[in-house]
Amino acid sequence: MRPSILLLYGLDHNSPNFEVESTQQLVQEATAALRSRHWQVKILAVTCEVETIVKPFNPSEWVVFNMCEGSPTQPFYYARVAQALTRLGYLFTGSDDISLEKTQFKGVIKQLLDQQQIPTPRWGVFDHAADLKFDVFPAIIKPANEHCSYGISRKSVVMNLDEAQQQAAAIMSQFQQQPVLIEEFLDSDEYNISVWGNQTPRVLGISTMIYSAFTDIHDRLCTFDAKWTPTSEAYQKIPAICPAPILPQLQADIEQVALSAYTALGCRDYGRVDLRLKNGKPMVLDVNPNCDVSSEGGFANATRAAGLTYAQMLEKLVVIALERRHLLT
Repeated sequence: MRPSILLLYGLDHNSPNFEVESTQQLVQEATAALRSRHWQVKILAVTCEVETIVKPFNPSEWVVFNMCEGSPTQPFYYARVAQALTRLGYLFTGSDDISLEKTQFKGVIKQLLDQQQIPTPRWGVFDHAADLKFDVFPAIIKPANEHCSYGISRKSVVMNLDEAQQQAAAIMSQFQQQPVLIEEFLDSDEYNISVWGNQTPRVLGISTMIYSAFTDIHDRLCTFDAKWTPTSEAYQKIPAICPAPILPQLQADIEQVALSAYTALGCRDYGRVDLRLKNGKPMVLDVNPNCDVSSEGGFANATRAAGLTYAQMLEKLVVIALERRHLLT
């Protein structure tokens, strides 16, 4: 008998409204999609320690679809959830706690990419704005420990050291003195590479965000508004095209770099790698294990371009996890 699915997610009073709405919608659509493939699905919200939430469910009878995200201060922080599920003997979709913890921190991602000689823009992480030193401009300033484009706006692109220090101070003030990442800003289209699998991971699809609607370099990036504010000009004028209209050689280069980054960061089951081009060569910006699997997200768009339905995509992620348990036994 195949197991039933525990769909695990988390929200609390610190979750922004857009996150509450998007998470609730994701949970509803994913549950309906999996049930359409004849899976029994139980929805569980993580509101306290994970051990308490999952205790009634026998690990031999249930597989967990881990949709928890959150920050390290929240009970549903995805690395903490993954660690608890591993300790309790549950099989769950997505990466383990080690990979999820690494990729929470942009500086750690950059260090691992550098160690594996995977191309990435020049970068630095600083705890104090006055200490920030950098000599490659234009550059971009980001909170070092955030996801979902939090803290990224058109002001994030800086043209000199004074602007960089000013923006770093603003970000630190906004995000409770969190360190900032500064990196060389590559003014190219952006590529999001969806990857899945374990022993022999493969690229599912390549999507690209086109910035040609904007001539000002400060607008040629994926800001918070571009991701989350439908009324914004950035949201409306930055299309995501999948499959990306690129030549075979560039596609091969992008796929090779993306797979190397996926492996280097210890991604498991599925993930997304974001990159831009420098002199025509792919440079990794970020690695996202347990990436967005909403029906309108980039990963779902890649699966549709590959000929799969949304329900088939979610089922495949469960199957990949089940295959992993089989390999371990």
